Amino acid sequence: MTRIRGTPAAALLAATLLACCLPAGLSRAAEALYLTWNECALDGLAVHDRTSVCGVNTGGQDLFVAFRMPFASDSVLGLEIVVDVQHSAATMPDWWMLASDGCRAGALQVSFDFTTNPVCADFFLGNASGGLQGYYVREPRGGTNQARMKLAGAFLPAFGYASLNADDLYYGAKMSLLNVNTVSPGPVCPGCFGGACLVLNSILVRRQPGAAGGDVYLTTPGPANANFATWQGGTGASCAAVPARSVTWGRLKSLYR
Repeated sequence: MTRIRGTPAAALLAATLLACCLPAGLSRAAEALYLTWNECALDGLAVHDRTSVCGVNTGGQDLFVAFRMPFASDSVLGLEIVVDVQHSAATMPDWWMLASDGCRAGALQVSFDFTTNPVCADFFLGNASGGLQGYYVREPRGGTNQARMKLAGAFLPAFGYASLNADDLYYGAKMSLLNVNTVSPGPVCPGCFGGACLVLNSILVRRQPGAAGGDVYLTTPGPANANFATWQGGTGASCAAVPARSVTWGRLKSLYR
């Protein structure tokens, strides 16, 4: 993986060679989405479930988005990521109200800096900006116990863009779920103990405008529902309630509005 500055002609040539050399039916075989606590999926400490005693207001837990490309792509500028939450309660509890006007506003921090995380491939190399773009309760299916997170990160203008291969597992985003407002003293937002399922539904790999083939839309989970992560065992929360469905391009664009 290297960062490059290329020309439209070079991008077109690379895409043409790729199309010629990849066997039919195998071009997207490597695509995979992963969502794990503690570290990216290649690390031995990475887990798909996180249990908390919900007893402190300090510290937190990190949730890592990672992905593998279906084919090599140059001219990559950044990522737009959709993660959905399905809670076990009938309505989303205050502990999961993470929007700017929610009980725990600011408790969800998003980073695209992996300079201290050496396990998966880091194509941003500390040269990206971005964060949480929105947290929307009642999305994606209208349930009062559902919420959708939209994350976005991109290279700073001075650093150009990157080329990604179809072999490495890349860091996508680090989501830090902080413990603020969990217990007294101070404001308390109840609901930490309830089970929840988080689903990495999609990653839109943004590429240089005019790059041959355009942006790359990833939706394929890694093996054994590797795009699912649970909280408190996920007890009572159906991970199947929020996975992505097939969409038209028009509906796809609305995911990232």
